[in-house]
Parts: sequence; C-alpha cells; structure tokens
Amino acid sequence: MDYFDKRKKKKRKRKRKAVLAFVFLFFVLIFFYVEFVVNPIVIEATREAVFSLSTSAVSDAVYDVLKDDNITYNDLVDLRFDSDGNVSFLTLQTVALNMIARRFYQVAQVYLDKMGDMGVDVNLGAFSGIPFFVGIGPKVNLKLVSIGAMTSEFVSDFSSAGINQTNHTISVKLFASVSMILPAYTKTIDSVTEVLVAESVIVGKIPQVFMGENATLSYSPS
Repeated sequence: MDYFDKRKKKKRKRKRKAVLAFVFLFFVLIFFYVEFVVNPIVIEATREAVFSLSTSAVSDAVYDVLKDDNITYNDLVDLRFDSDGNVSFLTLQTVALNMIARRFYQVAQVYLDKMGDMGVDVNLGAFSGIPFFVGIGPKVNLKLVSIGAMTSEFVSDFSSAGINQTNHTISVKLFASVSMILPAYTKTIDSVTEVLVAESVIVGKIPQVFMGENATLSYSPS
C-alpha cells in the first residue's frame, strides 16, 4: 500500500468520525430542545385542560355515588342530645366514611380511565417550542394515564346558623394524579377536588370540644 492510499484511508476515517460526531451532537441537541423547550410549552398549554378534566371526572364520580347510594347526613354522623336539647355527643362514623371513600375511589378510577382514553388535544404548533405557535396548527391528541393511588380527606365544618343553631357540613377532598404522555417524557399533574357530601342544621348548643379552634374536624380514611 503506497503513501497516497494510506492518506485516503485516514481521511475517510476522519470523515466518518466527524459525521458520527455531528449526528451524535445533533440528536443530543434535539433531546435537550425537546426536554427543556418543547415539553414545558406543551405542558403549559395543556395543564389547565388536564386539571379541569381530572377534577370534573372526580366530581362526577362523587355525585353519582351520593345519588346512587342515597347517602344522608345521618349515615355519616352519630349525633346525640341531652335532656336540655344540647349536643352531648357528636362523632363521625368512620366505618361508613371508609366504605364511602372506597366507592369514591372505584367510580372515580373508572371515570379517570375513560378520561385517559379520550386524552387531551393540543395544537401541533406547541411542539415547535415557539410560544407564538402554541394555538396554531392541527390538533394532536396526547394520551393520559391515571395513577391508581388516590387519597381522600373528609372535612367537617361548623358555622353559626343563628341562635343555638349550627350549620354542620361534611365535605370530601379527593387527591388524584394524572400522567400526561409526552415525547420522551411523562408529566404528572396533581389535582384536588372538594365536594360537599352532606350538611345539616343542628339545633342546640354544641360544646367547644366538638367545634375545635378552627371549627373543623378532619378524617382521612384508611
């Protein structure tokens, strides 16, 4: 092999290395552009829609359970009065709350799964990474995946409703997480949905021990 052939081989090797380096650098730049420019814009463009869909799904589940199971205030609270008509005993029915919470989880999961199948639409322009193009272009459907571990908290509030009358409300806060599938990335969006479960006007004085400092009692189902 003469001198010129060796030089040609070296040049070809250098060219191949340069091409490989360029391709590698190109994909690295694409990755960082998608990760730090495109994905944040897409998330910002769809966050409110995903949050709204998840809270709507959870709210519908709670309302359907309350309607179908015909849940009333007396199912959730054990309330007793003394001979003078004042409250002598008030406690939340934890067994009933646990059962209701389980029903909330089951129905909400079904609704969240349906929401995930529908996905959320975002304009193709959002994937350019340029904010100006966010609302431009055809719609692209992004899939949503609900994360099964939901948690809940029942909040019992007391407020004055007149002389010797107290309005007692029981609400549930349901915490859900939904993952949005993006190119090479998954973003989890958390939501908190608070829905009134039951309320009643209690006639008679309620001891301060039940009212508490902030007139609230909380219970998280096991």
